[in-house]
Amino acid sequence: MVVAKVRYSLISLISFLIIVIFILYSISLEADTNTINIQTKGADSTISVDQSGSSNTATIWCGLSNGTYTTHNCSSATITIDQHGTSNLAKAYSQVANHNNNQYTINQNGNNNTGYLDLDDDSNIATITQTGNSNYGEIYMQGDDNVYTITQTGNSFYAKMRAFGDDSAWTITQSGTGNHNAYIKSCGNCNNNDATITQSGSGAKDGDIEFRNNPSDNNTVNLTQSGDGTHVGNILVKQGNYTVNATQSGSTNQTYSVTLDCTSNCNKTITVNQF
Repeated sequence: MVVAKVRYSLISLISFLIIVIFILYSISLEADTNTINIQTKGADSTISVDQSGSSNTATIWCGLSNGTYTTHNCSSATITIDQHGTSNLAKAYSQVANHNNNQYTINQNGNNNTGYLDLDDDSNIATITQTGNSNYGEIYMQGDDNVYTITQTGNSFYAKMRAFGDDSAWTITQSGTGNHNAYIKSCGNCNNNDATITQSGSGAKDGDIEFRNNPSDNNTVNLTQSGDGTHVGNILVKQGNYTVNATQSGSTNQTYSVTLDCTSNCNKTITVNQF
C-alpha cells in the first residue's frame, strides 16, 4: 500500500512538472521577438507576412536596388503584413520610379502598434487597418491615381498622411474612445484629389487637412467629427478651385478653422455644419 502511494505521488509530481514545463515553454514562445526583412524587385510579386506576439518587426522593400534608381522596379505586387499582439512594427517601402499598380496592406490587432507605408509612382493602393489601443499609422506617397486609407478602431490613435500627386483619394477613419488625431498634408502641384477625415465616438478629436504651396487645383476636402469630446478641425487650402465640406456634431465644444488663400480666378464651394 505504501509503495502504491509513493508510486502515485511520483507520477503526480512528474505530471505536474511536465505541465509546468509546457506552460513555461508556451509563454516563452509567445514572448519571442521576431524580425523579418524582405527585399525584392520586379513584377508580379506576392508577399505575405504573419506575426503573433509582442515587439515583432516586419520590413519589406519592393524595388530596392542598392541605391541605383534606374534599375528600380516594383509593379503589380501584392504585399500584406498581418500582426497580432502588442508593440509590433510593420513597414513596407517602394522607392522613386517604376513602381506602378501595387497593393500594400498592413493589418494590426492589438495595442501600441505602428504601421508605416511609403509608396512612389502611380496607380497604387495602400491600406493600414488597426484595431486596439494607442496605435499609430502613417502613409507617405507621391504619384498619381493612388488610393490610400487608414482605418483605426479602439482607444486613442494617431494617423498621418503625406501626399504628393494628382487624381488620388486619401481617407482616414477613426472610431472609438480616447483621443483621435488625424492629419493629411499635401503640397506642390496636387490637383483633383479627395482628402477625407472621419472621426466618431467619445474623446477629443483633432482633424487637420492641408494643401500647401501653389498651385493646387480642383481638390475636395471632407472633415466629419461626431460624438462626445472636444472637436477641433483645421483646414488650409492654397489657391485654385476647391470644395470644402466640414461637419461637427456632438454635445461638447466644437472649433473649426479654415484658411482659403484664393482671392481671384477660382471657384470655391464651402459648407460648414455645426450641431
